[in-house]
Amino acid sequence: MNEGKVGNIEMICLIVNAIVCKAFFTSVAAVIQKVGTAGWYMTLISAAVSLAVFGLMYIMIRAYEGKNILEIYDEIVGKKAGRLLTLVSCMILFLSASITLREFTDATNVYLLHVSPPGYIVGMFIIAMIVVCFFGIEGLARTAKFFSYILLINFLIVMVLSIQHYQIYRLYPLLGYGLGNTVKNGIMRSSAYGEIILIGIFAKALNNTKDAGKIGLKCLILGGLFIAQILFSVIASFPYFTAAELADPLYIMVSLIEYGRFFQRVEVIFIFTWNLSTLIGLTAIFYGAVISYCHAFDIKDKRPIIISFAISIYAATLIIPSITIILDYVVPTLRDYGWVGFYSPIFIAIIIWFFFKRGKQTYAEKS
Repeated sequence: MNEGKVGNIEMICLIVNAIVCKAFFTSVAAVIQKVGTAGWYMTLISAAVSLAVFGLMYIMIRAYEGKNILEIYDEIVGKKAGRLLTLVSCMILFLSASITLREFTDATNVYLLHVSPPGYIVGMFIIAMIVVCFFGIEGLARTAKFFSYILLINFLIVMVLSIQHYQIYRLYPLLGYGLGNTVKNGIMRSSAYGEIILIGIFAKALNNTKDAGKIGLKCLILGGLFIAQILFSVIASFPYFTAAELADPLYIMVSLIEYGRFFQRVEVIFIFTWNLSTLIGLTAIFYGAVISYCHAFDIKDKRPIIISFAISIYAATLIIPSITIILDYVVPTLRDYGWVGFYSPIFIAIIIWFFFKRGKQTYAEKS
């Protein structure tokens, strides 16, 4: 399959959707449970941690210009160990996609399609993912750019309309459950921005791999601001002890918007944003997992792998029996410890490169 080339703005739109789409579901309540009213700026700490890790990845991308991060793993640690690091990235992306898809499915089942079986919702979503993936990264990125402007306008509309419910006193105490607890959880939950590794995986699709640094910085700034705005809006709209108990507080907040008798129930705008952003974001994550798997086993034709991965993610999404397990165990575990899967390959590679490869590489360049 010909991957093609994508522009910087297209890549930014793609990655920002992959990062932000998770904030439409149970993660908001989970953050409020952890840090209380400090959630809206705790996520900025997570974004800063992710930016630091991305900086390490970008150092390697600069050192091995023209290669993506998966090829760089092979160069630094060897093909066999590089395959292991690549499979770790593949697995965490696969898990992130399947868990977020399950959150989307349960939310859709509760609020929209009450009598539809979860398998039907997951199946329709995965079919759409397969179709987009068959067009490759170029088709996916252009789709993301085309719809992102509409999604941005819709997002801003619902955020502005929600101001009527804001009560600033609900932001107090500003330190939430304590500054130390906020910083600790901000560092631990940096996996909320773990999809930033997709820039390294998709690096060869950029016109210039050196642009990866600027793209990553903009993605994390935009993603952090969007998620912080979502958390700020929810915390300002509900008492934090109430928001912490809602499975989807953002949807509830939007459904309460009411300006007179003829301007209410505007959550249809949000639903469009919610569905389309999730489709774009999860397709990017899913395709990143496919690329990682194909690279690990030197598979050139991705189409059969896309189909088999789609079947696997269908099964993985439905294997969890209830939303209670999702809320109480699966999502908290992924958010607290997902950084191990997202960032440990980068840590291992940068340490080996710095102490064992950097000097030889510099000497070879001078020679």
